Order: sequence, then structure tokens, then C-alpha cells
Amino acid sequence: MGALTKKVAIKKNILTKFFMFRIKHKFKNIVLLFFIFISNSCDKNQNIVPYVYVNQYVNISLPTYSSLNTIGGWVYISGGSKGIVIYRQSYNQFSAYDRQCTYNSGQGCGKVTLDSTNTYLECDCDNSQYQLFDGLVIQGPANYSLKNYQSSFNVSSNQLHIYN
Repeated sequence: MGALTKKVAIKKNILTKFFMFRIKHKFKNIVLLFFIFISNSCDKNQNIVPYVYVNQYVNISLPTYSSLNTIGGWVYISGGSKGIVIYRQSYNQFSAYDRQCTYNSGQGCGKVTLDSTNTYLECDCDNSQYQLFDGLVIQGPANYSLKNYQSSFNVSSNQLHIYN
């Protein structure tokens, strides 16, 4: 009977160690997944520009917006946090970005303007540069692209809808 008890105790000990190993391994995986999730969520473009409701229509037939009649044309309009820049990418595709710089945006500093060569947007506060085509950072210190607004274009009425 003593030998049988020892065998049972050994099996229990082995099973306990096996299950403890599995529990520790699963716990490590859960912790690892948690840190991967947290680190990935920090790397994505965060909406550091304050949310402002935008729902504007722009009739590009009007003389004020005539530069939008050609591909590569752009114009500033009011709205958003510090204004909006609209860029015509193709015949029926437009981009619209908030003009607020994304570096130290909480300090209220910085509004982007188009450079003298009409190729990129530059922050007047920290000299960060953003691509006009898609709002991505070309040169820092900014790490986040410009806040993008949705746009839809009605070809028959020449109406551009900018919204969030």
C-alpha cells in the first residue's frame, strides 16, 4: 500500500507541475498579447486634434473655389479646429485636412500653410512638413499625420461635401 501511495503522489506531483507550467505559459501569453495590443494602439495615428463637427458643402463652380477646378488645385476654407485645406487629387477625388498641426497640438500652437512651391503643408509653429496629397508627415518633429475629413464629390452639381 505504501508503494501505491508513493506512485499516486508522484503522479499528482507530475500532473500539478504540468498544469502549473501550462497556466504560467498561458498567463505569459496573455500578458504578452496585452502589451502588444497596448503598444500597437499607441503607435497608430491618434486623433490628437480636437473633434469639431464638420458638415460643409463647397460648390467648386464658384469663383472663390476656382482653383479646385484643376487636378492639384487647393483652397483653404473655414471649419474644423483651425480651418480646412482641400486638395483635388484627381477628377473626382478630393482630400480635406484640418489645418491644425499635430505636434504639441494641445498648446494651441500651429496652423499649416502651403509652402511656396505648392508641394507640401508646413506648420508655422514647429516647421513640421506634411504631404499635400495625403497629409502624412514628411519631416518632424510631428509624428502624426494631419486630421483627415471625409469627402464626396457630386460631378453633376460640382458640389464637394466635407464631413466627419
